[in-house]
Amino acid sequence: MTEIVKASTQEVDAFDGFTDAIEGEEERRPQQGAFVKFTNEATWTVNGEVIPATREFVIVDVQRCVVKWPPNIDDGPPVEKIFLAPGQRYPDVEKMNAETPRAEWRKGPDGNMRGPWQAQHITCLLDPKTMDRFLYPTSTVGGNIAVRDIVDKTKWMRRLKGEAVFPLVTLSDVFMNTRFGGRQRPHFEVVKFVAFGGLEGGPTALPAADKPITTEIKPPTAKEATGDTIPF
Repeated sequence: MTEIVKASTQEVDAFDGFTDAIEGEEERRPQQGAFVKFTNEATWTVNGEVIPATREFVIVDVQRCVVKWPPNIDDGPPVEKIFLAPGQRYPDVEKMNAETPRAEWRKGPDGNMRGPWQAQHITCLLDPKTMDRFLYPTSTVGGNIAVRDIVDKTKWMRRLKGEAVFPLVTLSDVFMNTRFGGRQRPHFEVVKFVAFGGLEGGPTALPAADKPITTEIKPPTAKEATGDTIPF
């Protein structure tokens, strides 16, 4: 496991204090970034270009929201988004759809009419080399499995290490059985876990361009993994 080098507590410029928030706005705001898609051909793309299987990302957040789609499937993005606070349960989406007039329903890819409201996960990705940010929104069964899997692994690692660690992943796919036959679903392949920090000693502590800005952290021991306090 690796740790991104830790920052000095002394603020050297206005980057740390920068904000464009407006007084009275909710403190937790949606993440920004280019949208990543998992296609029917089991490829990951951004802006129509295939993402290399070796490209690594840090999953820095998983947001949850309920979105309302326009009646016409070709009318673009959701017309409304309700973001949930950490720990907040999803509302009853089926009830929300049942209470929505049928005129606002839309025809799905299967040809059946469906309510406009959907529960959605949004995985927030950071390229640790370029600092570019990306978002992977999903309401599919396979996408939700991928999100729950990486969240579960991260929770376990945090229990073992006792610190805020984040998964460094590549974007992959795995086989999934469905009632219509098998298909590939999205999968986040864990490379290692990282802990965010900054730079000790100010900006002059940046490593050389050909060296990574991470240092090795020992993986959890067997004792940490089992919680066993009896000496061997």
